[in-house]
Amino acid sequence: MATTARLDIRTITPVVGAVIEGVDLAEPLDPEIVQQIRETVLQQGVVFFPEQELTQPQAVAFLKQFGRPATDPFSNAALADVPEEYSVHDMPTYGNSKATAIWHIDSTLAAEPAALLMLRALELPPGGGGDTCFGSMYAAYEALAEPVREMIDGLYAEHSGYKTLPLLGEGHAEHLQREMRNVHPVVRVHPETGRKALFVNELWTEKIVGVSQHESDCLLRMLWDHSQKPEFTMRWQWRVNDLAFWDNRAFQHYAVRDYEGRRVLQKGYVKGDRPVGPR
Repeated sequence: MATTARLDIRTITPVVGAVIEGVDLAEPLDPEIVQQIRETVLQQGVVFFPEQELTQPQAVAFLKQFGRPATDPFSNAALADVPEEYSVHDMPTYGNSKATAIWHIDSTLAAEPAALLMLRALELPPGGGGDTCFGSMYAAYEALAEPVREMIDGLYAEHSGYKTLPLLGEGHAEHLQREMRNVHPVVRVHPETGRKALFVNELWTEKIVGVSQHESDCLLRMLWDHSQKPEFTMRWQWRVNDLAFWDNRAFQHYAVRDYEGRRVLQKGYVKGDRPVGPR
């Protein structure tokens, strides 16, 4: 039977984050509930659902209500054409992990970066820590001065794994990251909301196309520093079985590296499309 409970929605900040209670994501959702969740994700960027216990098949079924489940676009699994039922996987990380302790939008080095992402906390480090921060690239873009917005609206940037590989060391996706490189607009027009969002991030964006290296470095550093301001961001303290569901097209995130031991999150993607700029 589909879940038709009335949703309890609480926003966290005006520009990013909401908590939804009163729904069991392990059960099929009524279309009206799916639409309410989608609208909240589109508006607030990331939605947190406390106390969600889902098996792997149930997590895949949850994602299918919002699009096509997919694997990480630059992983070996993407090349192997992994069956849909295995697209959700457990992701262990450790306190010394460096690669995700940088503000980033997932998989922007791919031609079609993920549209939506899901994380669910399975195991948390002893003693606490391991929070995740989220930031609105809508709010960051809209806070820029008009002359800056006009300048970057027509720019494109190259995304690759050249900065990330030294942080990862030997890994299953290293050869794919070394080869994958794509150009995307610096400002993305969201395919559902029509709003403009910054679409450069410190982890994957390598260089702005058509300008000198010095000009690119200066402009990217300004945009990265600007987008990381506290007024565009929030921080989530995980509890076991918390589930986060967010819009990877216009919101970035940062895994805080302040813990020892192991943290395990269940992760899933919804397939995205190629970013489009304003002109």
